[in-house]
Amino acid sequence: MPVFLLKIIFFILSTISYFVSRFIFSTIAYLLVFLIHTLKVPGENAKGLLEQGAEALKGFVQYSFDLAVEAITTIVSMSFDLIKEGVMGSASVASSAVLGLVEQTRASFEALVKDLPELLEGFSEMVSTIATDLWNNYKDAVGYIRENIGS
Repeated sequence: MPVFLLKIIFFILSTISYFVSRFIFSTIAYLLVFLIHTLKVPGENAKGLLEQGAEALKGFVQYSFDLAVEAITTIVSMSFDLIKEGVMGSASVASSAVLGLVEQTRASFEALVKDLPELLEGFSEMVSTIATDLWNNYKDAVGYIRENIGS
């Protein structure tokens, strides 16, 4: 059951990341094309403007990627902290309760070890999907800009 819930969480994070990056890149691309068509600046100025736009877009992509990595790191860190707190809290239980807890922990740990490859696969799939979606949305935005600058 926890594996299923984590897979749902991974899917939701991937989907949210896709829509947010798609929205941001599309908006930037539309605004950039609109500005270029509105201003109709000479070639050198347009090139400079595009270079600045590309640098801003690259900076945004880097910032988004860093933010995603930081969020994932925070989630993993919080999970380990919760596990650590649970283990520390369990240490103060009476000896009879500790023996029962050890039996339950062993069973849970065996189930976790059994589910660990599936969890890691889901996590790596989520990270891969987020990175792929960011890259594809970036390429789509740049392609839109290239197509619509000349017209």
